Amino acid sequence: MNLNLAECFFQQARQQPGHPLILGQELDDKTSYAEFQAEVESLSGKLRDAGVNPGDNIGLHYQSGRDYIAFVYAIWNCRACVTPLPFELTATEKQQIFQYIHIDAAISSVKLLDQLLGSAAETKAFPLTEQAVYLKLNAQCEAPPQLAGINAAFIRFTSGTTGDAKGVVLSHESIFERIHAANQILEIGAKDRILWLLSMDYHFAVSIVAYLTFGASIILPKNGFGITLLTAASRHQATLIYGSPTHYAMMTQDDSNASLPPELRLAIVTTTALHEDAAANFYQRFGRVLNETYGIIELGLPAINVSQSRDKQGSVGRILPDYALRLDCPPGQQQGEITIKGKGMLDAYYSPWRSRETLLQQNGGWFRTGDLGRLDGDGFLYIVGRSKEMISVGGMKFFPEEVEAVLEKHPTIQSATVFGVQEKSSWGEPAWSHLVLKENEAQPSEDELRTYCKQYLAAHKIPARFLWVRQLSYTASGKKIRNPDKLRHF
Repeated sequence: MNLNLAECFFQQARQQPGHPLILGQELDDKTSYAEFQAEVESLSGKLRDAGVNPGDNIGLHYQSGRDYIAFVYAIWNCRACVTPLPFELTATEKQQIFQYIHIDAAISSVKLLDQLLGSAAETKAFPLTEQAVYLKLNAQCEAPPQLAGINAAFIRFTSGTTGDAKGVVLSHESIFERIHAANQILEIGAKDRILWLLSMDYHFAVSIVAYLTFGASIILPKNGFGITLLTAASRHQATLIYGSPTHYAMMTQDDSNASLPPELRLAIVTTTALHEDAAANFYQRFGRVLNETYGIIELGLPAINVSQSRDKQGSVGRILPDYALRLDCPPGQQQGEITIKGKGMLDAYYSPWRSRETLLQQNGGWFRTGDLGRLDGDGFLYIVGRSKEMISVGGMKFFPEEVEAVLEKHPTIQSATVFGVQEKSSWGEPAWSHLVLKENEAQPSEDELRTYCKQYLAAHKIPARFLWVRQLSYTASGKKIRNPDKLRHF
C-alpha cells in the first residue's frame, strides 16, 4: 500500500501515547498523541460516513489551529487529498480555486460558510463538529487524468507570474522526503516544544507534518500579541519558534520585559526577507540570532541557517545535504538565478498539467527558482533579488499581476503596476502601486480605490499606497518594469 502520512503519525502516537502533542496557552491545556489520534480517527469515520472516498480532493476552509491539523490528518486517513482554501481570501479569489482545481467536497467553518457557498453549488451538508460542516460540492472542472497516478496529499493553488493559475501537487512521498531532508539540520524530536505562529494554509507540508512525524509538541498561542507569544514560549519552555518577521517584531516591541526561555535553540524566521534592523533589534532585546530559511512550495526547505553567528545574519544558510545548488551567473558576475535539485520536489503543476519529469527535463534536472542569489566563502546563500517579483505581506504571498488586473478594471485607470517596498514595518513588505489615469477622467481618492479593491482582493493584497504617474515603464519586449525609481510622479 502507498505511503500515508496519517499512518506515520499513528505510528508515532503508538510509540508515545501520553506525550503532549498540542500545548495551549495555559500549562494544563494539553492534548496527548493518543488523544489526538482518537480525534483524527473519529473525524475519519464521520468523513467516510459522509461519502469521502479514496482519491477525492477535499477543500479545507478553516482557521489555523488544532482542528485544522485534525481535519488534514482525517482526510489523509481516508486516503483523500487536501486543497487549502485560505481563510483570508475573498469569495472571488476562492471562486478562482474552484475554477481551476477539481474539488469534490469541502470542510468549512460554519461562521464563514456563506463565503464558500458563493464559490460552488452545495448538494449535501453534513455536520462534523459544532464549528465545522462537510459539504458535498458540484465540481466546476475535471481533474487532470494524470493525477490518478500520484498519491496526492496536497494541492496548493497559486496564481502564476504570467497570470496563468496553477496548483502545486505534492504527494505523501514527496512531503515525507522533504521533512526528512530538513530534519538532518533541524533535528526535531520528542524533546522539542515548538511555538507555531504561521498560517497552516501556507506552511503545513514541511513544518506541521514534521512535528507530528518526529514526535514534537506544538505550542498554539491564543493570539499574536507580543506578550502572549513570549508568555507561551516561556510557560512551555519552547525549544523552537517558527514565525514570520512580523511575529518577531511583535515580540521585540513588547514593553513588558518578558524574556525568551533558555531552552530555545532555534528561532526560525520564514515567509519573507528579514530586514537587517529587525534582526539587530531582536538580538539587542533577547541576545539571540534569528535563523532564516529558504522555503519554496515546489521544493520544501532546501536551505536553513542554523548558525548562531551574527556575521551570517542575512543568509538563508547552506544548502541541505539532500539538495544541490547551482547559480546561473552571467559572465563576470558573482550572483545569478538559483537552481536546485534534490529530494521532495513537487510531483506536478496541476493546471496546466506539467509533471516533475517534464519540468526537470526542460532544465537538465534542475529546478529554476526565479530567485537571484550569491554565495559567500563559507557556502552560505544570500537571496539578493526576486526575479519572479512575488510580494509577501505578513507572511502571505501573492503576485503583482493579480492586483494589477483588478486595478486596471477600474473605470478611471488606464494601467497599473504593483510592487513590494522594502521599508521598516511590523506588517512586513507593503505593496505599493503606480497608476496611470485615463484621459478626461477624474482621479479617485485612495479611500475610493481601497473600497473598490476590497470587493475583489484579500486585505493583504490591497496596496498601501496609490501613486499616480504620467506613464509606466516597459522593457523592449513590452513587459512592465516594476521599478519605482524609473517612474515619474505627478
